[in-house]
Amino acid sequence: MTGEDKSMDDGKPLEDYREYRRNLDVLGADGLRLLVERLTERINAAPLDTEALAARGLAYSELGEYRSAVADNSRLIAPNPADASAYFERARSYSELGEHQRDLEDYDAAIRLQPGDATAHGNRGACRAELGDMSGAFTDFDVAVTLAPHSADHYYNRGLAHGEMGEPQRAVEDLSRAIELDPQVSVVYYSRGMAYRDLGELDEALRGYDAAIGLQENYGLAHYARGITRLTLGEFEAALRDFDAVIGMDPDSASALSGRGVVLGNLGRHDEAMRDLDRAVALEPDNADTLAARGLAYDDLAEYELAIEDYTRVIVLEPTNTNAYYNRGMARILLGQYDEAVDDFSAIIEIDPGNKEGYAARGFAHTLTGEFEMSLADYARLVELTPDDPKAYYLRGALYVELEEPRLAMEDFNKSLALDPDYAQCLRERAMLYLDLGEPQKAVRDYDEVIRLEPGDSWARQQRRVAAEGAGLHE
Repeated sequence: MTGEDKSMDDGKPLEDYREYRRNLDVLGADGLRLLVERLTERINAAPLDTEALAARGLAYSELGEYRSAVADNSRLIAPNPADASAYFERARSYSELGEHQRDLEDYDAAIRLQPGDATAHGNRGACRAELGDMSGAFTDFDVAVTLAPHSADHYYNRGLAHGEMGEPQRAVEDLSRAIELDPQVSVVYYSRGMAYRDLGELDEALRGYDAAIGLQENYGLAHYARGITRLTLGEFEAALRDFDAVIGMDPDSASALSGRGVVLGNLGRHDEAMRDLDRAVALEPDNADTLAARGLAYDDLAEYELAIEDYTRVIVLEPTNTNAYYNRGMARILLGQYDEAVDDFSAIIEIDPGNKEGYAARGFAHTLTGEFEMSLADYARLVELTPDDPKAYYLRGALYVELEEPRLAMEDFNKSLALDPDYAQCLRERAMLYLDLGEPQKAVRDYDEVIRLEPGDSWARQQRRVAAEGAGLHE
């Protein structure tokens, strides 16, 4: 989640380590291996040469040979258990190996031996976060920020932790401070973009991804995140460019192939879309998001049986995925499998008893099976759950029309239109009900509103003429 710093803080006895590590950065892999060989010769000649052991441990760490780095630092600690730098370096290696309990124990030792070091606290905070101790992590991050208020790294780590804890506003604040302190780090802009995404501020999220890509053109994660955001905003051509960029860097990126497939489908390029989605599923056959995306693509092609197969696979992978049940239920309705659709919508309600889409869909499915009383019960529950939703009253009103309860239907249509006077479909239904009730003048008024809202509605114009004739009005 968070990242550990590779250095200790200025003014500490470990400055020599920081300087040495900076020098190692310019050697490259070949230079580091040559250095290891020379240091090994020194150690073979003098096994207690602590300077050579420490240097070789750092070189091994830079080469990614963390087990060897652990071994060298352990050799330093054995005769000198007060060597804070060796604990610090061994902790970093354990972190890279994913052995976070050992990582934590070594940072505890380093901090006990050398208190007041911001980087040690920041790194221990990252370790605690990996172990799920978020309270301890924030304590360490707060200490690190207090000790080194001008270090961007500590604000960055704390910002990431806030994001993981579902606190995107606080994440934005810390990440913005990190950017103020060091405006040249692409990952911080990307992370702030993700926090803005979680806040629903998509324009700000895009600005974050733009900045990250401006600093690092081939930043795959930022291109992917920007592509997803552009897709959400309906900017399909721009999203396509981002997914193309990711696939250009990594042709086997299943997530980017899936995203591009969705974009291509929205652009009407269905054959290309299915090729991308099929490829994504082949790469990650158990990726529920990709299977769901392909299911939707099959829906667009009216391949409902294939769509149902994909939604079913999603449900096997994620048994509480209400979207998959909903989509499968709707596909089953289109195939005339009404009872099976009722089962899917019932599953949604069992998983989430307050799911309004589940009640609306099941109410509709019950009407298709002729179970009107059950449908009425679902719509009544929908009204209870969403008393300010005009659609809930409209659906129940339309059902009352079917049940030949015009008074109750009119009450619901009136409530729906009181909430949304521009609800065209409800105006149409109320106009027809007015005609049935022998009130053509009121029907004319409703059809006038429909035509105002949707001037191209020829059916409404035709019905208005009928209503006007019934009212004795001259066109």
